[in-house]
Amino acid sequence: MAGGLESRSGALSIEPMLAVSTPKPFNSPERIFEVKWDGIRAIAVVTGGTVRIHTRGLKDISEPFADVGAALLGALGGRDGVVLDGELVAMGDDGVPHLHRVMERWHQGPLARNPVPVSFELFDILYDEGASLMREPLAARKAALHAVVEPNELVHLTHFEDGEGIALYEASTALGLEGIVAKDKRSIYQPGKRSRHWLKVKHTRSANMVVGGYTFGGGARKELFGSLLLGAYDGGELRYVGSVGGGFSNDDLALTYGALTQLHTERSPFAEPPEVQRFLYWCEPVLVVQVSYGEFTEQRHLRFPIFSALRPDVGARDCTLDAIRAEG
Repeated sequence: MAGGLESRSGALSIEPMLAVSTPKPFNSPERIFEVKWDGIRAIAVVTGGTVRIHTRGLKDISEPFADVGAALLGALGGRDGVVLDGELVAMGDDGVPHLHRVMERWHQGPLARNPVPVSFELFDILYDEGASLMREPLAARKAALHAVVEPNELVHLTHFEDGEGIALYEASTALGLEGIVAKDKRSIYQPGKRSRHWLKVKHTRSANMVVGGYTFGGGARKELFGSLLLGAYDGGELRYVGSVGGGFSNDDLALTYGALTQLHTERSPFAEPPEVQRFLYWCEPVLVVQVSYGEFTEQRHLRFPIFSALRPDVGARDCTLDAIRAEG
């Protein structure tokens, strides 16, 4: 039933539903609890025997993850008109998912000799055989997902616990995972919306930021950069929230600097330019990075930020002060 999706343009451009942060794990008979993966959130659209995988910003990433798309077709056994929600995940040497490993795979491209292995961890189904399931309660969508998908080496169904959030959170802590997500069993799917029907509890705070400039590097980084100047949008204006200079691998430094040099501009993109006591370049505000941090203060400033990864899958305009508060 390929035409079922093709005749519904919205099905081909669904943005994922997002969770709101909550500070502590809890138990609830009204919720299911899942592991929170440290990867790329992705929507897979299967129609006409082909797979399109796109990010939360609707960026098409089917080509660099073509092996995952092929595995998904196998997992569906010929079923068509299907839209699935999940996370692209890559394990580090420690056996724990790491976002930077998925990003490394993305940048490798489809012809890499030794591509980073990636799996698709599925947790929701939005369309089946051309019919929307988004108005169905989560419990019904979970049942449909497990009936439709036959897991294989690259396609997995995310395990969930019924009502027992605290134990899963403690297990995720012991395993070094990012945290958990608590989802209301009755919740409908709200594309592109951040809803308290889905709550996440993370072990560390992290958020996506826009790079508005960078300082010159010194020492071992004299040919690169020192710190990235970070911002988030508020009422359409880019507000400076701090800088980050730590957490970069050599590959991160090279990739980030390569992107920055293409974005130089004469004027500050910030509504109120920061006072920086070093030479710097301003940049067009299009590059997005993820940082972990200790606190986001009442003065709207990051404390103890550490670079995590480049986020080409996230749009700059999605990086808002409200999103930082919701993510934190």
